[in-house]
Amino acid sequence: GDGGGGGGRDGRRSTGGRHSIDRFVQRRGSGTLSRRLSNVADEGITGHIGERYSVGTALVIALNMTLGTGPLMLPYAFARAGLILSAAFLAFCAAVAYVTTTYVIETLVLENADFFEKTESGLFRRLLEGPEESEEDEADSAFGDVSPIFDDEKGAVAEVRHNRPDKVFKIRERIEIGEMGHRVLPGWLYDLLYLCLFLHTFGCLCVYAVALTSSIEVLFLGGGSEHHGLVVLVLSAIVFPLCFADMQKLRQIQWGIMLVRGLAIVLMMVGASYIAFKSGAPEVERQPFDTEGAWMWGGVPLADPAGLPSLFANAVLAFMVHHSLPGFLAPLQDQNEAHKAIGVAYAGAYLVYLLMGASALFAFGRSVPQLYNLAFASFPLATVREFLCGYPLMLLAVYPIVGISLRNNCLGFFGLPPPNPKGPTAAKDVVATAFASLPPLGVAYCTSNVQGIVKIFAGYFGLSLMLVMPCILVVKARRVIPAAEEYFPLKSRWVTTPVLLVVVISWLAAIVVNTYRFFFA
Repeated sequence: GDGGGGGGRDGRRSTGGRHSIDRFVQRRGSGTLSRRLSNVADEGITGHIGERYSVGTALVIALNMTLGTGPLMLPYAFARAGLILSAAFLAFCAAVAYVTTTYVIETLVLENADFFEKTESGLFRRLLEGPEESEEDEADSAFGDVSPIFDDEKGAVAEVRHNRPDKVFKIRERIEIGEMGHRVLPGWLYDLLYLCLFLHTFGCLCVYAVALTSSIEVLFLGGGSEHHGLVVLVLSAIVFPLCFADMQKLRQIQWGIMLVRGLAIVLMMVGASYIAFKSGAPEVERQPFDTEGAWMWGGVPLADPAGLPSLFANAVLAFMVHHSLPGFLAPLQDQNEAHKAIGVAYAGAYLVYLLMGASALFAFGRSVPQLYNLAFASFPLATVREFLCGYPLMLLAVYPIVGISLRNNCLGFFGLPPPNPKGPTAAKDVVATAFASLPPLGVAYCTSNVQGIVKIFAGYFGLSLMLVMPCILVVKARRVIPAAEEYFPLKSRWVTTPVLLVVVISWLAAIVVNTYRFFFA
């Protein structure tokens, strides 16, 4: 009898709560409640987005990242693995990388939706608790006659989710990939995610630092290393303040660098074509297979499986933008264009790499240097030669992006909020920025073996961060976040068992091959 009576009372309270919500909407309008929800949600944000920008700017940032080190190092990987094998393998890498970016984007949206719905639930509860909880708020006073228990709270949240998906599935907070893991993963997986994230982003910055110092020394010091320490010091003074900026403040730099980068890439392809035309096809000792067992054609390597580890590590470095996705996609004016921005950037980068790889192999055969821009040191036009020699200087546009991502994830690991774009600079921001941006320059001071850095950091940690970690994030997010049941525009269509298996098997195979080639071959 007591249970039935309690159920009746709870039912009346639930109905009373629903009627009270309806009365509030009738009195204030649905727009008032919607704005109230948005305001309360915005007040709880720690990773502020700041000023918005267009999808064109996001595309330029993505292209600057995918075309950052690839034009320097992928032609060397093409020379190791061969043209046909490289083209097919690179297409597969780009496709898989695109799929896993959609996993990261969905997880970002779901965690924002989960934060919004928890805020929404709390607001409904406060509205129904009456004026004693929030007397200063006029909206709350409309609920003074309502019992403090609202049993249909989850139903109201689900109703808002269904009727206003644009309000729920919106990126309000820049949640870095490490923080994504903190919110949905168990402790050991969260630690593993951060390990991969730290080491890969640190490795990327090391590659950028080595390429920048080498380029400056060749361009301005005639290739001498007697002022190596001074070059590193000057670079530190440049990149450190750049890493204090946010993505919005860097957009003018991104557009300018993209134009110069495009000109440099065209000149590399034209220069390689000129060299191939003047000197003819490169010669080899034996055809169709050379002494190392590579499939050759006219002196051009077509396929050599022994070069796959180098190709894969460089491909990871080229297409690995996952760690920076929250930073440059969250400020989009139309966030539903995020998939398009990444897809167009990947397709454009793949086409560029294919044309660059082909022209490099027809011009130089196997003799492509580790940094491809140095292949034009004997080009007859001095202006073009010096311009291409300075190509790595354009990594100054990418270094801050990765540095900002590493800094924000470091802060998140210690439970500290990232810098507020509209607020003052705190001491923690200075320390974290220095920790993220300066040690890679110390590595550049000690070594110039860029391919060795790539094989270690990208071949293991970047590979895991690009392939397996996004799978774990999206699967776990769909299990623990109620909003995942609903459709929304940025929901990935690729979260299916066959696709997940292909991604995970590819990751395992690459780890095995890399380990064998690195330690036993």
